[in-house]
Amino acid sequence: MDKWMSNNNFNKILALAFGIILFTMVRIDTAPVGQTTVDTKSKIIENVKIEEIGLDKDKFVLEYKDVDSVSMEVKGKNSDISFQFSDDYKVTLDLSKVEPGDNTLPLSYSLPRGVTLVRMTPKEVNVHVELRNTKSFPITLVTKGEQAAGYQLGTPVLQPTDTVEVTLPDNQLSKVVKVQGTIELNGENETFKEKKLKLHAYDNEGKEVKDAVIEPATVSVELPITLPFKSLPLDIGFTGQLPGSLVLSNVTPELESIVVYGQANALATLSTYEASVDLSAIDSAGTKQLKVELKPPAGTEKVMPETVNVSLTISEIAERTVEAVPIKLQGVGDELEGSIVNPTSKDIALTLTGAPALLNQLNKDDIGVVADVTGLTAGTHEVSLRVSLPKFIALANSSVPLTVTVQLLSPATPVPTPHPDTGSVTTPEPSSEPVIGDEEATERPTHSGEVGATATPVPTDSSPENNGTTNTSTNSENPVGTGGT
Repeated sequence: MDKWMSNNNFNKILALAFGIILFTMVRIDTAPVGQTTVDTKSKIIENVKIEEIGLDKDKFVLEYKDVDSVSMEVKGKNSDISFQFSDDYKVTLDLSKVEPGDNTLPLSYSLPRGVTLVRMTPKEVNVHVELRNTKSFPITLVTKGEQAAGYQLGTPVLQPTDTVEVTLPDNQLSKVVKVQGTIELNGENETFKEKKLKLHAYDNEGKEVKDAVIEPATVSVELPITLPFKSLPLDIGFTGQLPGSLVLSNVTPELESIVVYGQANALATLSTYEASVDLSAIDSAGTKQLKVELKPPAGTEKVMPETVNVSLTISEIAERTVEAVPIKLQGVGDELEGSIVNPTSKDIALTLTGAPALLNQLNKDDIGVVADVTGLTAGTHEVSLRVSLPKFIALANSSVPLTVTVQLLSPATPVPTPHPDTGSVTTPEPSSEPVIGDEEATERPTHSGEVGATATPVPTDSSPENNGTTNTSTNSENPVGTGGT
């Protein structure tokens, strides 16, 4: 190899070969165009979209007055034109210095390498630029379709917000009256959930405002679908009994009301809900926490919550006597007058039991004692007393009946009144009933000028019991008894 490389003739031959290759290459590149085989052609590209640059979209909104795309005729080598995509041809509109109002602006273009522009139609465009404005709207929800029969819709919960901002040109924003999302129902009987509920802006005719920019554009919604329900006050009742030395002094449930679910006709009959606490499990004084199970009332489906905690305060029993508690008379008929005749003081002393703290703060105004005579007629009656006591206070001897004696009387006979003209006393009409007994009759005095005022003597009874006493009648009628005239 070294022998060949050192041969001067070989080097000359190699240099000649390289020279020929270089000459050929230069010859081809500098040959006249008309002598090459490369062809050019033209091509029309329709609907090249105008790209906007430099527009402050938070401040302005743009509207094309005529066209928003152009047609381009280009030319170039067949290989350059044939293998280029339409997206490689760019037309741009510079809006960096645009002002509100109508504007006529030139278009710029960008072409693939090796392609030149023959013509572009149009070369400029007319646009209207308007200031954007933003306004907040509450989200309105509507439903299409129906939930399951007998179920009702609750209040929807929206996340992350229940208001949105709508951005539009001033002249368009004034048309927006609501932002609304639509919930599609198809017989659901449980809570409807949608993570991305699309929102739309509408005008006062119910037409969608298409160009409205809504932020956020979607919301998450939960729509409760439940049976009809009713909130009921929670009362605490008791089963079982405490040991004889203990009493309740306070009962406090953690909730004041519960919710019952069911059909409307079953709920209509309910006014309160009573939970039962078993007292037999308590054997000492102090504060106890009990969990009470809540069960649906008859005819209903469920109750919420299903359990409730109840705090009980239990104390050692004490006793106290409250003196002079007034007795109230109740139910006296319209034609009667009533009074308590025994006890004459018309009050009573009551011995009560309960927790010491409750007894100490008790006074007689907290106690109601009533004698109810409703339906009784005139006469004297023994009436049982009805005693009303504060919660957790009881009568010491509740098995012993408490009674009073009540007298009911008819209204008294009216007192005689003077005659308006003569001043004489009007004489009551004589009784039609006979006088019974041995009352001594007195002679009626005679007044001068009074007709028929002479008393008629009563025949003398000769029996020894009368001892010669003469009885006279106070009436001008015939005397009642033996020997009437």
